[in-house]
Parts: sequence; C-alpha cells; structure tokens
Amino acid sequence: MDTTTTVIGLHTSDDSGLVATPYPEPRLSWSLASERPGVLQHAYEIQVSADRSFDDPASSGEVESGLVTDHPWPAPPLRSREVRYWRARVRTDLGWTEWSGPAQVEAALLDEMDWTARPVHVPSDRGRTSPGPVPLLRREFDLPAEPVSARLYVTSLGVHRTAVNGRPVSDELLEPGWTSYPNRLLYATYDVTGLLVPGRNALAAAVGDGWYRGHLTWRKNRNVYGDTSALLAQLEVTLADGTTVTVATDDRWRGGYGDLLAADLYDGCERDLRHVPDGWQLPGFDDRGWEQAAALHLPTGLAQRAHPPVRVVQTIRPERRTLPDGTIALDAGENITGWLRFRADGPAGSTVTVRHAEVLDEDGRLLTSILRGARATDQYTLAGGTAELEPEFTFHGFRYAEIDASPGVTIEAIEVDVMASDLRRIGEFHCSDERVNTLYANVVRSQRGNFLAVPTDCPQRDERLGWTGDIMAFAPTACTNFDSRTFLDSWLTDLSIEQRPDGAVPLVIPDVDLGDLPPTELPFAGTAAGWGDAATVVPTALFDAYGRRSLLRRHYAAMRAWVEFTAGRLDKDGTWSGNAQLGDWLDPAAPPEHPERATTDSAYVATVFVANSARLLADAARELGHVEDADRYAALHRRTAEAAWRKWASHARTTQTGCALALQFGIAPTAERAAVSEDLAALVRANGGRIATGFLGTPFVLPALSDTGHVAEAYQLLLNTECPGWLYQVARGATTMWERWDAIRPDGTIDTEKAGTMLSFNHYAYGAVAAWLYQSVVGLRATAPGYRTVDIGPHPGGGLTSADASIVTPYGTAAVAWAISGNTLTVDISLPPGTTGRFSAPEGWRCPTGGGRLGSGRHQLTLHAGS
Repeated sequence: MDTTTTVIGLHTSDDSGLVATPYPEPRLSWSLASERPGVLQHAYEIQVSADRSFDDPASSGEVESGLVTDHPWPAPPLRSREVRYWRARVRTDLGWTEWSGPAQVEAALLDEMDWTARPVHVPSDRGRTSPGPVPLLRREFDLPAEPVSARLYVTSLGVHRTAVNGRPVSDELLEPGWTSYPNRLLYATYDVTGLLVPGRNALAAAVGDGWYRGHLTWRKNRNVYGDTSALLAQLEVTLADGTTVTVATDDRWRGGYGDLLAADLYDGCERDLRHVPDGWQLPGFDDRGWEQAAALHLPTGLAQRAHPPVRVVQTIRPERRTLPDGTIALDAGENITGWLRFRADGPAGSTVTVRHAEVLDEDGRLLTSILRGARATDQYTLAGGTAELEPEFTFHGFRYAEIDASPGVTIEAIEVDVMASDLRRIGEFHCSDERVNTLYANVVRSQRGNFLAVPTDCPQRDERLGWTGDIMAFAPTACTNFDSRTFLDSWLTDLSIEQRPDGAVPLVIPDVDLGDLPPTELPFAGTAAGWGDAATVVPTALFDAYGRRSLLRRHYAAMRAWVEFTAGRLDKDGTWSGNAQLGDWLDPAAPPEHPERATTDSAYVATVFVANSARLLADAARELGHVEDADRYAALHRRTAEAAWRKWASHARTTQTGCALALQFGIAPTAERAAVSEDLAALVRANGGRIATGFLGTPFVLPALSDTGHVAEAYQLLLNTECPGWLYQVARGATTMWERWDAIRPDGTIDTEKAGTMLSFNHYAYGAVAAWLYQSVVGLRATAPGYRTVDIGPHPGGGLTSADASIVTPYGTAAVAWAISGNTLTVDISLPPGTTGRFSAPEGWRCPTGGGRLGSGRHQLTLHAGS
C-alpha cells in the first residue's frame, strides 16, 4: 500500500463556485500529494454513494490510467436536486493509496419541467427604447417553521441584484453575464438557508438593462435581445418536518422603481437617492402603489452557469488631488476595469458626477474622445446627509477619474473597485529585468480587465465585444495566466451556437450586428481568417493546458465546420485569395486609418491560417480516435501549405509575420526552414529589434526565432525600447497592453487624428508575448496535454541573470527557476506527482549530469559555460 501519496483536490468540471452543478454526469478530477520523488499514477478507482458512509457505492472498478483529470461519472446520472458523494484512490508503484476524503455534488435544475417560475417584468417598463429607471421586483411569503435547507435558482433577462430579507444572495455582479440569449440563458443556484427566518420573508431584485437590452457596439443598438428586462427566480425551501415551500416568480409579484434612474454598461449609472424606496427588500414594505408584474414565457436553453462569476477582485486607494476649478482628480495608478466607491455628504438635491478615462490630454484632463459613444459617467443626486455611493449594472475601463460635486458637498473615503470574472490565478513569472516584469504584469492586468463575462477586446469604449481574433491570438497565454478552462469553454459554447450553417464564425461572440468596421468603414460578410480560427485555436489551447479530452470532444464539430468552411473558399490553385480580410490587423506599418492594410499579403495570411486550422483539427481528430478525419485534414494541411508556399514563398520571406507563420504553421518546406529562420532573424536585426507584426503575427514571431536557434534576435525584439515594441509601451508608462503599438508617440502625445477613435489602452492581443516568457525564457513547456509531461529548456539571454515561473497544472504546481553567477547556471525544477519532465541544456551551457528525464519532485542542476 502506498502510504506516502494522498489523493487531494477532488473537483468536477464545474468551476462556478455555486452549490450545485449543471451536469447530470459530472467529469471528475483530482491531484496527488507526495513528498516521495518519482510518483506516477498507474490506475484509479472512483466510488459514488448516496451518503458519506459509502456502504453500497457505485464503483468505476480499477481503471488503468495515468491521468488525474476528466474521468467519467461511474454511477447513474444525477437527477435534479439530487445529492451524491464521491471519493477516489489511485494505484502507484507502491500499491493503492488510502481513499480520499469525500466530495459532495448536488444537481441543479436539469430539466425545463423543473421550473414552475416564469420571468416577470414591470409592464410600464416594456418597450423602452432609451436608458431609463431600473425596475424593482418583490414578493413576500410566509414560512411556517424553521428552514433546514433552501435553494434559490435565479437569472434574468438583463442583469440582476437579488436579496432575501434585505441581504444579498451573493457578491456576484452582472449576473447572469452575456451569452447567446435566444439560445442559452444561464442561471445560478444559491444556498440561502441562512437568510430565511420562520414567519414573514421577502425576496426582491433589481433588474438592469445589461447586455440584454442596453447599448451594444459603436452603433449603440438597444433592445438587441428584447424590449423588457425580467426576473426568473425559484426559491425552494425544505422545512424541518420535510415539507417544502416554493416561491416562484409569477403574476403575484409586484414591481416598481427607485433611485436607479438609468444604468447602462457604456454610459454609466444615474442615481437619485431622494427616490430610494426605503425597506423595499424587507417584509412589511407597502407595495400597494406598485404595479402587478406580468409573466413571460420560459426562456430557451436554461442552464446553470459552470464558470466563475464577475465580482470585485481588488480594491485600490487612488491618488487624489484637487484641480484649480475644484474638481477632484484621481489616479488609480494602473488601468483597470471597475468603478469608484466613495462617501459623500451634502444637502438634499446636490449632485456628484464621476467621469472616467484611460489617459489624460495635454492639459492634464480626461481624454474622453476615444471613448466614442460611451459616456462612462456616473451621476448621483443626494437625499441630504451622508451616503455611500457606487454605481450599479455598469463598469468602466479607466485609470483616471474626475469627481465634480455641488457646492457644500464633501467627498471622502474614495476607493477603486476592480471587477473581473473571478478566475483563479495559476501562472507566475519573474526575471531580473524589471522592465520585463512590468510588461508581464501589464499582460496579466489586461487579461483580468477584459475577461469580464466574455473575453472582450477592451473595457472602456462603445465596443467591449467578444472579438474572435483577439482571443485566438491570446488563448495560450490566457490559459497559463489564469484558469480559463470553464470561462472559455462557455464562450466556445456560444461560438458553436452562433456559427453559421455554412461553418462561418462571426467576428464577435456573442454575435451582434457590427455594420461597417471603424475606422475603415470596411464592409465584411461577418467572418475573417485568423478571427474565425478561434474555433480551432482556443479548444486546442484549452486541451493543451488542461488535458480534458471531453472539452475537445464537445467543440470538435465547430472546429470541423470552420475548417470545412475555409477549405470551401480555396481557389483552384489551393489558396484563399478572393475575399476581403482583416489580415495582420494593426501591423505597425499599416496606415493608421486602414489597419487592415498590413505589409504581409492578407491572402497569404488567410491561406496559411486555413492550413494551420486543418493541422490542429487533424491533431484533435487523432486524439479523439477519428482516424479518417485525422488523415483527411492532415492532407488538407499539406496541400494548402504547399499551395501557399508556391504562390508566396518570396513575399513571405520579406516580412516578420510572413516568416513567423511559415515556420510555426509548417508552411515552409523542411529543406527551407533554416533559410527562412535566417531571413526572419535578419529582418529583426535590420529593423533594429523593432516589432513589425500585427494581431495575427505577433503571437508567433518570438517562438519562431527561439525555436530555430535565434535566441539573440528574440531577446532583441523583446527588449527593444523604441517604437514599436513591447518595452516601448512600458517606457511610456503603460500599465496594460495597448491596441496600437504607437498609441502614445515618443514625445508623449496621443495621435487621435490619424488613429481616430480606435485607440484603446487595454487590449490583450499583443500580450501573447507572455506565453513565450513562460515557455522559452524560463523554459516550462507542456509536451503532453495538461502538463503530464513537460520539457524544461530555458533560454538565457538578453542580459537576464535570472528568471523563474510556476504554473498550477491539473497535477499540481510545476516550477522552474534559473540563475547565472559567473560561468555557472543553476536550474531549480519542481514537478508535481504524476508527471515527468525532460531537461535540455541551453546552447553554450553543459550539464555534467546530462539532464535528460526527470521524475516528480525537486531537482537542482548545475551547468557550466561552454559546449
């Protein structure tokens, strides 16, 4: 028996943090803990029981497997509301471990027939075509005895804030997030037992416009999904005698309005505290003057959320100063997504206005023109006396803010609340160059600020959309910085829903009408190479990072449909040349007003992305056992790669993007790869280390250099401080990644004339560089899905004397740290139980012990300069 190893961290594929799971057959995972080196799992057994005693459990039996993730549920499917317990043990080289402690799993409402509730709305609110008062809905009810268990299943058409007896049911914000509402609406399950009392109780909610009916896109369309907001809530209470009481939204609810005069994601929030209906969330409130609520049909595609919610993840105390005109000017010290919270004291009717911006203009005031149609303004009218103020049902992207208040109003205790989908941080990186550390921190901050319900392009202007091209470029980095598995899985679910019958993937997910694209006013059919390739790249990134085959299987149909669509667009010569494309968007040499006019031919870029997606699909097919598909799409990759090289070989070798894609996508023939890599290195040197790639080329240029032995040129690109370049942004004071390489000019001014209003200072696409920091600078790279096997191959260079990184993998934390002292390179490696590694010495260093294969545990290698 193995008494040295313990099974820990039992969890399902649900990462919501809610009391219930949406899956009738949840996938099961765990980790191992052991101080013994070289531990590998050889087999496992899972038991499922109706109680913690496990007297008569269902069992998987002994299953030969070294995987700790994504195992099937070995018992009958859960029924709605059913509670079960499960545990696991594993067999190692020393035999079976002890059983793990039990983990509980409870099913949510799994069938439409479980819902007796119907969405309810305030009739006078229906049909509103501009921001207006936020509806309030409430219902009182009696409990004849002490509750022993209570579950609230709740969602909304719009975004809701729900309370029981005046106490919030959670700290979650902007629920239920943004999905393809006509096809999929998410709800949450809360344990509200502790909020209820015997006797009279009240269930109440405010429902804002949110994405459902608020402004969307630069066209500022409204009511995209419906013309009324509504609440869907079902409270199920079990009493001590076993009886149940159900309180569901229906036409017995009452609705009215309060102090929230308007709340819009783009425009901000307007509150008049003189109109607060005191006690409206509590029993005993007089709602006879309110309207009777009206019921709607049950929405299609109800499912419980399986990914983490949006909430406040950090609080910052900003720097404060007072301008000559009395305005309070604030600097959060970093570009964030969130809002201001503060205390105001003043007479009734006095006002406080808060405006936001990412940067300041030449006069030191807020530069708001680049927000375009987003007002990004919160307004408050005081009721007299002291009030704690913060907006609701909105968010802002900003570093700087200004507060204007009426005479006699004092403002105190100002704080900045940072909002994001609350994903678990799993990656860390640090090195001896503080500029690179700042760059890395900026990447993390941009991901946090844009992973808010969906992976957006930016959080500040009238856009904030789930652009497919942005997350295509960034997905591998996203999956290393934060546990993005369920977050991106949910987004991919909407991608498959919104995917068109011919396989085309819209430019944004969820799909909304974009019209012409600013600043080019260029009309598109709604899809583009590199953008639609999110359908293949994102599932691949998730599988590589987390090793869950079920996730790859779930999105395989969408991957296949996209590749079939692109293959059908190929000309007789095997290339995709006949469509308008976004191309290597925002290539620094492209005209500012035409970011699609990149130096690398867009048809070449489109064609090689067809080849790359075919290759990724072939790999997925092989992993899932679809042998015929694997052979077919591998052949498509070869044919398309050959066609691209025949047509564009000479051109591709003249640009950084052309070379990088040729190398990383398997386009350049084997015999020519060395020459192409030399061309890429020469282009970097000739350009003085300045980057020359846009959204589609940037993720691949550094790996293309280091993977072909051009480490010096890779560091030259990374460490360049001239425009354009990553450290140029850092030198200009960036705290997040910019949309344009030259968003701030060398003289410190902002070019709003040439760039127009497409000028965001919080765009994560160019943050794809962080994947290279993990994989090449530190040298921590997965070679089997989920980091079951890893390659440790650090690439010291650029004057760095040390670097370290850690990643919380499905097996546990893997970490690598190296440091140079004189002619000695020390490498410390930590691998979690269940994994193995292989060490490769960097060029110019020799390892007396040879490195080679490493088992789990801690290792220290000492290398010496010289071959």
